[in-house]
This record gives sequence, C-alpha cells and structure tokens, in this order.
Amino acid sequence: MKKQLLVSTLILLKVSLVFCQTSPEGFPELKGPYLGQNPPGIKSQIFAPDFVSTRFGELNSVFTADGMEFYFSRRGIPGKPSAIMVTRMINNEWTTPSPVNFSGKFNDVDLFLTSDGKSMIYCSGRIVNEGKVERMNNDFWVSVRKGDLWGEPAKFAEEAVSEFEDYFPIVTQSGNLYFNSQREEPGTNDIYCSKLVNGRYSAAEKLPDPINSPYREFDAFVSQDEKMIVFSSERPGGFGGSDIYISFKKTDNSWSEPVNLGNDINSAYSEYGATISPDGKYLFYTSGRNGNEDIFWVSSKIIEGIILKENKE
Repeated sequence: MKKQLLVSTLILLKVSLVFCQTSPEGFPELKGPYLGQNPPGIKSQIFAPDFVSTRFGELNSVFTADGMEFYFSRRGIPGKPSAIMVTRMINNEWTTPSPVNFSGKFNDVDLFLTSDGKSMIYCSGRIVNEGKVERMNNDFWVSVRKGDLWGEPAKFAEEAVSEFEDYFPIVTQSGNLYFNSQREEPGTNDIYCSKLVNGRYSAAEKLPDPINSPYREFDAFVSQDEKMIVFSSERPGGFGGSDIYISFKKTDNSWSEPVNLGNDINSAYSEYGATISPDGKYLFYTSGRNGNEDIFWVSSKIIEGIILKENKE
C-alpha cells in the first residue's frame, strides 16, 4: 500500500514539474517588481528567461493592477494542452509558475483580467454541449476570483462568438468586447468588436480599413478608452511573418493608418499577443525569433515616440 502511494505521489510530482518547469539549478530567486527583471529600454529583451520564457511556448502576458501576480499561457508541452499559468509575489519572492486551478484539461489561452482583478476572460477549446451535439472550438469563458483561486468557468458573450475559432478577448471600460475571429473561413483572421448594449453583447462587427485588410489581422490589444489599438498583421511591408502595428482613433472616430512598431520589436519571425502593463510602462509580446515562442518586453516609450511623430505630421 505504501509502495503504491509513493508511486502515485511521484507521478503527480512529475506531472506538476512538466507544467511548472522549475528554474535550473543555481538560477537566482526572483524578487521585487516585474519578477526582479532589469527594466528594458527601447530595445526588446526576453522576459524572465528559464522561469517564464522556456523551451516551450509562452504568450499572453498579464499583470494584475497591483503588480503582485503575473499570468501567461504555456503550450507546446508534449501530451499536454495549453494552460494558463500564474506566478505570485509572496514576501517579495515570486513563486514557481503553475497552472491556475481550472486550467490544464482543455486548451486554454488568451487571458484578459478586468481592471479590478476580479474576473478572468479567456479563450478555451473546452467542450460545449448544445442539445445533443457536442462542439469543441475556441470560444470565450469567464471565471470569477475566489481569493487565490478562480471559480468554475462560464460561457462569456455568447451573442458575439461564432461556430468558428474566436480568440484574444479584450474588454474595455465601456464593456465593449474586441477579439479576432476566423469566422469568414478557416485560416483567415480579422478583428471584431461586439458592443455591450443594455447588459447584452451585440452581434460582432468587423473593424473597417485600415485595421483589417485582405491579410490576417489578430491579437488586438485595445486601450480602455478605445482610442488606441495594438495588433498583429501579416500585411505586406513588414519584417517577416506577422508584425505588430499600432493605430489611433481620430476625431471623426475612424482609425489612423497603422504604423509598424519597427525592428526593435518586429523580426523576420512572427510577433503577436501584445499587451501593455497596467502602469503603462511596458509593452509585452511574444516572438518566435529564438526558435520557439518566448515573451519579450520593451519600454512603452517606443509608443510615445510614434505618438509624437504622428502629432507632428
């Protein structure tokens, strides 16, 4: 009996280590703000190598407003679905990243935290029962915080999602929902908005030119006042793969011509999943430049430079 218990314990420990990927021997403990990393300037740096960014795939960088928790997604572990991970600063030290309590059974990705930190909206391929039909595609789910744990996920914005793949939900201060969808046909991607009207989401509408184009647009981070959008696109004129662009809302409510964020961020590979830290100081994103998906960060002053240039013109 004791032998069986020992074997079971070792199996559970092995599974946990596969997901958590504890840091290598001799790696320093991470202490202080931003996981103890040296803040970057306008040159991108990999974020928390071997702790957050590993040999697997990491994306979706989200800090809580108080900076005490960092959430991201990890995928590419053989035999495991993508999972939403969290590390917390406790007594000034960051805990080893581990899956949030509801994640790890289905493919979970593209998380968004509400400004009060009480709700997590994310994308999941979990099974949906519709009458006698089971459907599995990426839709939006919401989980409500219960202390350090998260409640059972429920479907979110059912009026906005489709029978196709929908990803990267962002909810603004007005309650409007922005996301990207492959609803036009498989392999496509466009950015959509569903407005919150009288407590219900309206049918999603595709953002017009110049945000969407005949090429793929996705992973749109929209500011809370809906005056700025940072997104990825495969349109011509970039550095390769998908590049990250930025656009601003004009006085007539149209969007300005998107500006490529340049080769301090973009590379010959694909960049996507851009987010801005709650304090507005840093831009986080994922890049494939190192041969796998790693999280990078850079000072948001790179955006300030673009704003100054736009104002001069």
